[in-house]
Amino acid sequence: MRRCPDLFWDESMNRYVCLLMSDPNEGEDAKRQLFEGLGCCAPLMKWRDDVRNRDND
Repeated sequence: MRRCPDLFWDESMNRYVCLLMSDPNEGEDAKRQLFEGLGCCAPLMKWRDDVRNRDND
């Protein structure tokens, strides 16, 4: 898979949504550890400047 398996494109919001952060059991811990609201913390994430649905690229 070319993207994180927990990221899914939301057409209505025109962005990817992280299902890990919305998980009722693990979400709060994931939000703290992954710095929710600051964008993906992956060091080589070049998609930040070009947000679009990449599922079919």
